[in-house]
Amino acid sequence: MLSASAELDRNVTAHADDIVRRLRQLGRDELTAMYEAAKEATECLIELAKYGRNPVTEVVANARMVGEWAHFPPGDAIDRATQSQYYYHAHAAAERVDEEHGHFHTFVRLESAEGHDVPIVHLVGISTDASGRLLRLFTTNRWVTGESWRDADDVISLLDRFNITTEAPSRPLNRWISATLRMFRPQVIDVIRARDAAVAQFAAAHPNTDVYEDRTLQVTSETPIDFLDQIRAIESALAATP
Repeated sequence: MLSASAELDRNVTAHADDIVRRLRQLGRDELTAMYEAAKEATECLIELAKYGRNPVTEVVANARMVGEWAHFPPGDAIDRATQSQYYYHAHAAAERVDEEHGHFHTFVRLESAEGHDVPIVHLVGISTDASGRLLRLFTTNRWVTGESWRDADDVISLLDRFNITTEAPSRPLNRWISATLRMFRPQVIDVIRARDAAVAQFAAAHPNTDVYEDRTLQVTSETPIDFLDQIRAIESALAATP
């Protein structure tokens, strides 16, 4: 029988192998774009580290305290040129996954008639620990963020629009978030498609409820991610792709 640590090592290795297989299905142009995004994300982390910061400490830098559920930055980070938006927050400790400090919610804003609230489409959540180390990507049910629900194909079509180009709240932080979505694009697509499958399955099992407002369905899909493993997987896939 495998020890607990050996079982964990086997699971981690299997997941890394799955990533390589997934990426080898992509073309060289897609892989190259992911690799360039990984380089940009790395540069941003290095820039933050020069000042003793990481993505989490950077996004909450001006806060006196990090209260549960509070949005950072206050009012969210919004790029009106690209209609991209994100915020970071932390749930109550009992509701966090292992090692998680909080997560970034990413959105694309849709056009709206003047004088009306701008509808937003949730892309994916990016979960991190307190050091900013990436833990997982996940999607949520509509009620969680109050988004304007779109099916998976429509959400995926919006991914290329997400790009925070503003200086506030932090240029390297904004670039890091944008680059992270690009370097993990295949996994982002997979969890968005898995979201729709989970919602459909839940709706079939609960025909008398409004699935999108059901508080018992919160996280609709998720996948673990690792920054260095992703870079290794991209390099391996590039080496095997003509």
